[in-house]
Amino acid sequence: MSHDHHRHDHDKGFMANVHWLLKVHKFWQADTNRAIVDMVDPQPGESLLDIGAGMGPATVLAAARGASVVAVDPSGLMRSICGVRRLFQRARGRITVESGTAENLPVAGGSMDALWTVNSVHHWVDLDLAFAELARVLAPGGRLVLMDEDFTHPDHPMHETHHGHEDEMTAVHVEAIAASLGDLGLDATGQKTVAAGVPVKLIRATKPI
Repeated sequence: MSHDHHRHDHDKGFMANVHWLLKVHKFWQADTNRAIVDMVDPQPGESLLDIGAGMGPATVLAAARGASVVAVDPSGLMRSICGVRRLFQRARGRITVESGTAENLPVAGGSMDALWTVNSVHHWVDLDLAFAELARVLAPGGRLVLMDEDFTHPDHPMHETHHGHEDEMTAVHVEAIAASLGDLGLDATGQKTVAAGVPVKLIRATKPI
Protein backbone atom coordinates (compact mmCIF):
# COMPACT_ATOMS: atom_id res chain seq x y z
CA MET A 1 0.00 0.00 0.00
CA SER A 2 1.42 3.40 -0.98
CA HIS A 3 1.94 6.13 1.59
CA ASP A 4 -0.62 8.33 -0.21
CA HIS A 5 -3.19 5.51 -0.27
CA HIS A 6 -2.65 4.81 3.43
CA ARG A 7 -3.03 8.51 4.20
CA HIS A 8 -6.23 8.64 2.14
CA ASP A 9 -7.71 5.77 4.18
CA HIS A 10 -6.60 7.43 7.40
CA ASP A 11 -8.22 10.72 6.36
CA LYS A 12 -11.45 8.92 5.45
CA GLY A 13 -11.47 7.23 8.85
CA PHE A 14 -10.74 10.49 10.62
CA MET A 15 -13.55 12.30 8.81
CA ALA A 16 -15.96 9.46 9.58
CA ASN A 17 -15.11 9.81 13.27
CA VAL A 18 -15.54 13.57 13.12
CA HIS A 19 -18.90 13.14 11.38
CA TRP A 20 -20.04 10.77 14.14
CA LEU A 21 -18.75 13.02 16.91
CA LEU A 22 -20.72 15.95 15.51
CA LYS A 23 -23.84 13.89 16.18
CA VAL A 24 -22.86 12.99 19.74
CA HIS A 25 -24.67 15.95 21.27
CA LYS A 26 -27.98 14.64 19.97
CA PHE A 27 -27.25 11.16 21.34
CA TRP A 28 -26.05 12.59 24.65
CA GLN A 29 -29.03 14.82 25.40
CA ALA A 30 -31.85 15.09 22.86
CA ASP A 31 -35.07 17.01 23.39
CA THR A 32 -36.99 13.93 22.27
CA ASN A 33 -35.59 11.99 25.23
CA ARG A 34 -36.76 14.66 27.66
CA ALA A 35 -40.18 14.62 26.00
CA ILE A 36 -40.59 10.86 26.27
CA VAL A 37 -39.56 10.85 29.94
CA ASP A 38 -42.23 13.47 30.58
CA MET A 39 -44.75 11.19 28.84
CA VAL A 40 -43.69 8.17 30.88
CA ASP A 41 -43.83 10.29 34.06
CA PRO A 42 -41.45 8.22 36.23
CA GLN A 43 -42.37 7.97 39.90
CA PRO A 44 -40.03 7.37 42.84
CA GLY A 45 -39.55 3.67 43.49
CA GLU A 46 -40.78 2.50 40.09
CA SER A 47 -38.86 -0.01 37.96
CA LEU A 48 -38.38 1.25 34.40
CA LEU A 49 -36.84 -0.01 31.17
CA ASP A 50 -35.10 2.11 28.52
CA ILE A 51 -34.85 0.02 25.33
CA GLY A 52 -32.13 1.09 22.90
CA ALA A 53 -30.87 3.43 25.61
CA GLY A 54 -27.76 4.48 23.70
CA MET A 55 -25.71 6.94 25.75
CA GLY A 56 -28.50 7.03 28.33
CA PRO A 57 -30.03 10.52 28.06
CA ALA A 58 -33.51 9.32 28.99
CA THR A 59 -32.18 6.85 31.57
CA VAL A 60 -30.43 9.51 33.64
CA LEU A 61 -33.44 11.83 33.49
CA ALA A 62 -35.78 9.09 34.73
CA ALA A 63 -33.39 7.95 37.46
CA ALA A 64 -33.05 11.54 38.68
CA ARG A 65 -36.80 11.48 39.35
CA GLY A 66 -36.38 8.59 41.76
CA ALA A 67 -37.06 5.57 39.56
CA SER A 68 -34.78 2.57 39.06
CA VAL A 69 -33.90 2.21 35.38
CA VAL A 70 -32.48 -0.67 33.36
CA ALA A 71 -30.78 0.76 30.27
CA VAL A 72 -30.69 -1.89 27.51
CA ASP A 73 -28.66 -1.59 24.30
CA PRO A 74 -27.15 -4.13 21.89
CA SER A 75 -24.09 -1.94 21.22
CA GLY A 76 -21.09 -2.51 23.45
CA LEU A 77 -19.82 0.99 22.65
CA MET A 78 -23.09 2.62 23.68
CA ARG A 79 -23.26 0.53 26.87
CA SER A 80 -19.69 1.55 27.74
CA ILE A 81 -20.48 5.25 27.29
CA CYS A 82 -23.73 4.88 29.24
CA GLY A 83 -21.87 3.05 31.99
CA VAL A 84 -19.29 5.83 32.31
CA ARG A 85 -22.06 8.42 32.30
CA ARG A 86 -23.80 6.50 35.08
CA LEU A 87 -20.77 6.95 37.33
CA PHE A 88 -21.24 10.72 37.33
CA GLN A 89 -24.92 10.62 38.33
CA ARG A 90 -26.15 11.11 41.86
CA ALA A 91 -28.73 8.44 41.03
CA ARG A 92 -26.12 5.95 39.77
CA GLY A 93 -27.31 3.36 42.29
CA ARG A 94 -30.66 3.31 40.50
CA ILE A 95 -29.17 2.76 37.02
CA THR A 96 -28.26 -0.63 35.56
CA VAL A 97 -26.78 -1.06 32.07
CA GLU A 98 -27.48 -4.35 30.32
CA SER A 99 -26.91 -5.98 26.94
CA GLY A 100 -30.10 -6.86 25.11
CA THR A 101 -32.51 -6.20 22.28
CA ALA A 102 -36.22 -5.52 22.07
CA GLU A 103 -36.66 -9.14 21.01
CA ASN A 104 -34.74 -10.45 24.03
CA LEU A 105 -35.04 -8.20 27.07
CA PRO A 106 -32.86 -9.07 30.10
CA VAL A 107 -35.56 -8.54 32.74
CA ALA A 108 -38.11 -10.79 34.45
CA GLY A 109 -41.69 -11.06 33.30
CA GLY A 110 -44.11 -8.59 34.88
CA SER A 111 -41.27 -6.66 36.51
CA MET A 112 -41.42 -3.25 34.79
CA ASP A 113 -43.77 -0.43 35.78
CA ALA A 114 -43.01 1.36 32.51
CA LEU A 115 -40.81 1.12 29.44
CA TRP A 116 -39.97 3.31 26.49
CA THR A 117 -37.80 3.64 23.44
CA VAL A 118 -36.74 6.58 21.26
CA ASN A 119 -35.74 6.15 17.61
CA SER A 120 -35.12 2.43 17.85
CA VAL A 121 -38.28 0.69 16.59
CA HIS A 122 -37.04 1.09 13.00
CA HIS A 123 -33.99 -0.99 14.00
CA TRP A 124 -36.01 -3.87 15.45
CA VAL A 125 -35.69 -7.04 13.40
CA ASP A 126 -38.74 -9.08 14.50
CA LEU A 127 -41.60 -6.80 15.50
CA ASP A 128 -43.91 -9.61 16.62
CA LEU A 129 -41.26 -11.02 18.94
CA ALA A 130 -40.42 -7.54 20.23
CA PHE A 131 -44.04 -6.72 21.00
CA ALA A 132 -44.45 -10.05 22.81
CA GLU A 133 -41.41 -9.13 24.93
CA LEU A 134 -42.86 -5.71 25.78
CA ALA A 135 -46.08 -7.33 26.92
CA ARG A 136 -44.16 -9.99 28.88
CA VAL A 137 -42.02 -7.63 30.94
CA LEU A 138 -44.71 -5.06 31.79
CA ALA A 139 -46.33 -5.36 35.20
CA PRO A 140 -50.14 -5.17 35.45
CA GLY A 141 -50.98 -1.48 35.18
CA GLY A 142 -47.64 -0.86 33.46
CA ARG A 143 -47.29 1.60 30.61
CA LEU A 144 -45.17 1.97 27.52
CA VAL A 145 -44.27 4.74 25.11
CA LEU A 146 -42.63 4.05 21.75
CA MET A 147 -41.44 7.07 19.76
CA ASP A 148 -39.70 7.32 16.40
CA GLU A 149 -39.00 10.62 14.72
CA ASP A 150 -40.98 10.90 11.47
CA PHE A 151 -38.29 11.80 8.96
CA THR A 152 -40.76 11.22 6.12
CA HIS A 153 -42.74 14.27 7.23
CA PRO A 154 -41.73 17.37 5.23
CA ASP A 155 -41.77 19.49 8.39
CA HIS A 156 -38.99 17.46 10.00
CA PRO A 157 -35.74 19.49 9.92
CA MET A 158 -33.83 16.40 8.72
CA HIS A 159 -36.41 15.38 6.12
CA GLU A 160 -34.18 16.09 3.14
CA THR A 161 -31.33 13.87 4.30
CA HIS A 162 -33.28 11.17 6.18
CA HIS A 163 -36.65 10.78 4.45
CA GLY A 164 -35.64 7.58 2.68
CA HIS A 165 -34.28 5.73 5.72
CA GLU A 166 -37.42 3.62 6.18
CA ASP A 167 -36.81 2.07 2.76
CA GLU A 168 -33.79 0.32 4.26
CA MET A 169 -35.14 -0.29 7.77
CA THR A 170 -38.22 -1.63 9.53
CA ALA A 171 -41.27 0.48 8.71
CA VAL A 172 -43.01 2.04 11.71
CA HIS A 173 -46.78 2.02 11.10
CA VAL A 174 -48.40 3.41 14.24
CA GLU A 175 -51.87 1.93 13.67
CA ALA A 176 -50.52 -1.53 12.91
CA ILE A 177 -48.25 -1.47 15.96
CA ALA A 178 -51.10 -0.37 18.21
CA ALA A 179 -53.24 -3.18 16.79
CA SER A 180 -50.49 -5.74 17.41
CA LEU A 181 -50.12 -4.60 21.01
CA GLY A 182 -53.90 -4.77 21.36
CA ASP A 183 -53.83 -8.38 20.20
CA LEU A 184 -51.43 -9.05 23.09
CA GLY A 185 -53.92 -7.69 25.61
CA LEU A 186 -52.62 -4.14 25.96
CA ASP A 187 -54.75 -1.02 25.66
CA ALA A 188 -52.86 0.77 22.87
CA THR A 189 -53.12 3.83 20.65
CA GLY A 190 -50.92 5.02 17.80
CA GLN A 191 -50.71 8.42 16.20
CA LYS A 192 -48.53 10.75 14.18
CA THR A 193 -48.01 13.90 16.20
CA VAL A 194 -45.36 16.40 17.28
CA ALA A 195 -42.99 16.04 20.24
CA ALA A 196 -40.06 18.25 21.18
CA GLY A 197 -40.88 20.36 18.13
CA VAL A 198 -40.48 17.58 15.53
CA PRO A 199 -42.96 15.21 13.83
CA VAL A 200 -42.97 11.80 15.49
CA LYS A 201 -44.67 8.43 15.33
CA LEU A 202 -45.98 7.72 18.80
CA ILE A 203 -47.46 4.55 20.32
CA ARG A 204 -48.72 4.50 23.90
CA ALA A 205 -50.13 1.52 25.75
CA THR A 206 -51.01 0.21 29.18
CA LYS A 207 -51.30 -3.31 30.50
CA PRO A 208 -54.66 -3.90 32.22
CA ILE A 209 -54.57 -4.69 35.92
